[in-house]
Amino acid sequence: MFIPDIPSIIKNQLPDLYDLDPLAHGGQKSVFRAKHMVYQDVVFKLLLDSDERTQREIEVATQYQFSNVPKVYESGTISFAGAQSSYLLEAYVQGETLRTCLSRGKVPLSTNLNLIRTLLTISTETEKRQLVHRDIKPENIILGSDGNIWLIDFGIARHLSKASITATGARFGPCTVGYAAPEQFRNMKSDIDIRADLFSIGVVAYESFTGQNPFKTGARDDLDVLRRTESLVLKPLNIQGDTSNELSQFISTLIDKYPSRRPRTAQQALNWFIDLLPTIKNGNI
Repeated sequence: MFIPDIPSIIKNQLPDLYDLDPLAHGGQKSVFRAKHMVYQDVVFKLLLDSDERTQREIEVATQYQFSNVPKVYESGTISFAGAQSSYLLEAYVQGETLRTCLSRGKVPLSTNLNLIRTLLTISTETEKRQLVHRDIKPENIILGSDGNIWLIDFGIARHLSKASITATGARFGPCTVGYAAPEQFRNMKSDIDIRADLFSIGVVAYESFTGQNPFKTGARDDLDVLRRTESLVLKPLNIQGDTSNELSQFISTLIDKYPSRRPRTAQQALNWFIDLLPTIKNGNI
């Protein structure tokens, strides 16, 4: 449950912060937009659970800087609810989430191309660090007012060179239903790599072009969404300007339920995408 006094608790311990405005609250974190005496517009994330996954998120946020991922200014701890809770202070991006944009309908071609290229570029960088974001979805993508596109929230990111936090015997792995690849939600650890993020990018692209998530639309519940993700054969996209259907084929390949049929690496996917751009009419980005 959200505690109204959280802003005053934060302000008392971090006096450089002011004008805290709640953005989101969940079981593991509370997120605020705020002003900072030095950094100006910021996002303050209070991480309520000091478990190993929280520490992994802090590590990713503070040790790595990726293109089009908001800069983290500082991290630390404050006293909260009788314990020490970690926090992150990062740059605020002026804009709206892709989810908000999709609530008004489909996304324009040029925006979609910029979206795909940005997400693939980020993935080439995370892949080099052996990171899999595992939660690429419209809620975690910000369309900046300046035209840039940003990816946020590495809360369930997987570091492939470190021991997995999720129990090996767990039936399901951490994921957002409707965007996670089958090998991810089935907790098939040996099969999870950057190709899981490529799957999510494909789903996001498909939804951006059609206005609907292909697995969630018409599903009865989350289990039905998972079943559809594993079994549904999606119709090829009909994208205006995709004169040779190369973009449609590319997105279909990203969403293939078998990781072996997707591009092997994020760089391979990005190269393929860049090569097909000249075939798209009025698709300059």
